[in-house]
Amino acid sequence: MNDNDENCKDDEDDWGNPPSPDTPENRKKAQRAQLIIGIVALIGIFLPGLLFWVLKR
Repeated sequence: MNDNDENCKDDEDDWGNPPSPDTPENRKKAQRAQLIIGIVALIGIFLPGLLFWVLKR
């Protein structure tokens, strides 16, 4: 039982990888990812409303 407790403590201390450094290449990748997420979010918001409006006619 003590072995499991010790392993859990090791897992709790592990927070994963540190963030990537702020380089122009990483900044460009992040902006592109944000743009794609924004476009997908807008489509997800407006498409149901547009379909509801068209089908309601």
